[in-house]
This record gives sequence, structure tokens and C-alpha cells, in this order.
Amino acid sequence: MLEDKLDELLDSVLIGAGCSLEPGEEFRTPALDVLRYYRRSVRLNWAPVVGKAQSVAVVVRQPIDLGFSEAGYVQLMTRAAMAASGRFSPWRGPAIGLAVVVLTPEPIAPGDDEMLAKVLASGYRRLRTVPFGLFRLNLGQEAASFALAASPDALFPEAERLADAFSEHFRRFVPFLEV
Repeated sequence: MLEDKLDELLDSVLIGAGCSLEPGEEFRTPALDVLRYYRRSVRLNWAPVVGKAQSVAVVVRQPIDLGFSEAGYVQLMTRAAMAASGRFSPWRGPAIGLAVVVLTPEPIAPGDDEMLAKVLASGYRRLRTVPFGLFRLNLGQEAASFALAASPDALFPEAERLADAFSEHFRRFVPFLEV
């Protein structure tokens, strides 16, 4: 799959869900190439400022200084969370529900989903983001691996919508059933 086709897929899923497309940016330290952001305002409750949140999907290239390991992807999630926190003002919503799509040149393997689930469950306490989805795509291999977290009251459905779309267009490596 080419990046243009991926952009069309992301646009159809996320813009169709009410997100607005924002241009990406490049960070030198720590290294992170954000290709694009998708943002949507979320109403948590009636309170004027604290009752708001933002749902943000970040599309990034895997930095070359981070390998595919649990520690490397925790750092990647932290960098993506810092980029989203810096880009979107807390006045639009102090909390951010985050979905991260990582384009990687490394092959997708059968055990990747379990490792991504561990990364997603890691504590990101000092950041104002709550991760709901981590997706790893290899466009040349046309394969995907991902991990999802439950969203309260389905207020942040972007990660689930991305998982559905990626499952239709990318191969998944499912482990064999053990009897």
C-alpha cells in the first residue's frame, strides 16, 4: 500500500467520524516525524473547562533511534503524547484521548500484538494523554499489528474505527490456537 492510499483510508475513517485534519510537524529532539494529526472535541460533562477533552490520532514514522522493543515503543508513545500535548492547547480540553499510528519499515510478526498491548498498558501518568490505541503498519508488507484499550462510554471511538479499517486492508498475524 502506498502512503497516498493510507492517507485516503485515514481521511475516510477519521474525517468521516468528525475529526479535523491538521498538518504534521518534525521534532529534532527527541526525534519524531509526525505526518498528520486528526483532532476532535469531546464533551465529557457539563462543566465548562474540565468537562472538555480532545480525541487525537497521530500518524508518525518510526524514529530510527528507537527499535521495535517494549522500551522503544514506550518512548515512542511518550514522544507522540508530548507532541499532541504541545500542539493542542489545554483550553480546548485538558485531557487527550490518544491513538498513535506508527509507519514502520520493520516486518510485522505474530507476537507483535502482545508486545503492543504491554506498551499501551504502561503508565503515562505525567502526560495529559490517555492512550486508547497503538497501531503498527508496514506498508510494504501490507501488514498491521495493534493494541486497543477500552474507552469510557465510547467517547473516543477513533481507535476502534481505525482497527476495523486496518483489519480490512492489512494482513494480521494471529497466533495458532493451542489445544
